[in-house]
Amino acid sequence: MSHDRPNASEIAAVRETLAQQGHPWQAAETRMSRLSAKWRTARLGVPAPSEQEIADRAGQPEAMAAAAQDTAAAALPTSFDLRDVGGHDYAGPIRDQGGCGACVAFGTVAAMESTAAYTRGTPGLALDLSEAHLFHVHAKARGYTCATGSWPDDLFADCAAVGVTFEDYFPYSDTGSGSPNADWPNRLAKAVGVTDLTANPAAIKAHVSGYGAVEACFVVYDDFFHYRSGVYRHTTESVAGGHCVALIGWDDAAGCWIAKNSWGTGWGDGGFFRIAYGDSFIEDYPDPRPTVFGCTSVSLRAWLPAQRTLRLFATAHDANGWAYLQHFGWSHLAGGPHTTTNKLAELTHARASGHLVTPFVDGTELGSVLVAD
Repeated sequence: MSHDRPNASEIAAVRETLAQQGHPWQAAETRMSRLSAKWRTARLGVPAPSEQEIADRAGQPEAMAAAAQDTAAAALPTSFDLRDVGGHDYAGPIRDQGGCGACVAFGTVAAMESTAAYTRGTPGLALDLSEAHLFHVHAKARGYTCATGSWPDDLFADCAAVGVTFEDYFPYSDTGSGSPNADWPNRLAKAVGVTDLTANPAAIKAHVSGYGAVEACFVVYDDFFHYRSGVYRHTTESVAGGHCVALIGWDDAAGCWIAKNSWGTGWGDGGFFRIAYGDSFIEDYPDPRPTVFGCTSVSLRAWLPAQRTLRLFATAHDANGWAYLQHFGWSHLAGGPHTTTNKLAELTHARASGHLVTPFVDGTELGSVLVAD
């Protein structure tokens, strides 16, 4: 009696095809491999394209691959990875969407978290936003469910207009249980400068290297669930559905994008993967809607963790004071001349004595500050 897992034959077939192609990537048993087809599909989250929509994009993968390689005029580096920019990680940890088609919420949040830290040059910001708020509240209000999935243009619009709270105010559950803390409007992040980058590889690269991660949707073929490492190229035409991830870099020598998935660390290369330029329609999903988005900054309204005050700046006009916070960057001292003078005094003392400060920020304004004893 065989003790092989049910997916063993699937993986063997993929490996045989990969061997014929020179082993461009490695297939292995992953946490996704062990699921039934039904539960694999449940971990996607973008409406699947029709056969006709895919057929209508004939030639697009080759065109996108060529455009992705032809970016020398844009003065972009030949490789870039947000996990290592000057020794700092701006990609953030891998998350797990569980058995709900909430990938668009995870991709949107991943792009915002990366952008918030990268544009400020503060990898220690460690922003953790609530995918539950975005999907189980905002997406739900649009009629989306775990079974239907959603679209990135809608969810980025919600993040720009309303915002999304922090994870500790509404922890994620794939069942949709719970509700946001009633104080969520005071613990909020908003996407600013939402940009459509669909079908423009040079613009995608420029955005990733200039602002942070980008969300992108792609067609998931059945072999993708068994991906372990290498540069993914689909080996089958059997489509499982659609999915969204965050693009965090690229490698021209390998001809691929570097991406962050939301299936936990038990899939892929610790949750990350590489996918060939043009493959699986990742630069332009087979649907009339745009599907590749980023934002140029993230506005925060929240109390932030205690941190050091690294620099202070003030002009002769005492209503114009600024503080550079260790994990936030520059923030203008709000509240008028008297309040500004008091805050400068508190921050100066904290900086000189080595005390941490807990700041309340609202956009670029430092509204309040508590000095640790």
